[in-house]
Amino acid sequence: MIDWDGVIERNVRLLREIVATLAAMAGLDLSLAAGNGSSAALAGAGEGYLPRPTLPRWAHRAVFRLLRPAEAALRRLIIVAARDLVAPAPALPAIARKRGPLVAHIPVSLGLALAPAAAEAPAAAPAASGRLSFPLLDPLPDPTAASFHIRASGVPRVFIPGWTTPFPVAPRQEPSRNDPLEAGYLRRRVAALSRALEDLPGQAMRLARWRARRDAFRKAGRLHRLTTLRPGRAYGLHRPGSPRRPHEVDDVLRDLHYFACEAQEQHDTS
Repeated sequence: MIDWDGVIERNVRLLREIVATLAAMAGLDLSLAAGNGSSAALAGAGEGYLPRPTLPRWAHRAVFRLLRPAEAALRRLIIVAARDLVAPAPALPAIARKRGPLVAHIPVSLGLALAPAAAEAPAAAPAASGRLSFPLLDPLPDPTAASFHIRASGVPRVFIPGWTTPFPVAPRQEPSRNDPLEAGYLRRRVAALSRALEDLPGQAMRLARWRARRDAFRKAGRLHRLTTLRPGRAYGLHRPGSPRRPHEVDDVLRDLHYFACEAQEQHDTS
């Protein structure tokens, strides 16, 4: 028998330490992010916040490499917390039938002679980035994605086959580890991770509602994703030969992946 309460308590404590480390690396004050999820707060406004909206490349990459396995671990912890929850079946929206007109009206432009003088449009205010919600679903692998990345310099090379040899027009500039990268979205993801961890019962209820909606779609014979987990190994887990060094988050993710699979099997057979 698995002590589910002990599993939840232990992994919540471990994930809190990992999230606090990620927030410190990203320059994020979780006390301000928890109270205000607006773009102003997450961009650096407020006392005690990092004034710059960017991070050096090495810090941005380090946070991102650990953020993915931390999010995957929390998704599996939510599955464990929602193992006994059942939500009422929702009402499915009706399937929209596309019915176009029998005669299509094609507008014809008469040129600029009949066009009214365009008034000066006011400058559009930049769209404020809203508060992120923690994703409950693992991203699925893209079968159309290439297995390799093509590095192109963007500078054409002109030569005559048989007479001249290709040569680089401009030397390739490798990115510097200190290049500033925009860190607003990264900090919002860390803040969403922290809020979801502190609201574990609410996230478990979200998952129960998702399961009820999935079952309703299956009964209606409509397509829907079957599970929140990605098929195969745990998403974000350290791979052999990866340039990222093993971290304690990998041990947490490995354990929670096992418990999440056990909790899903228990829920599906009950």
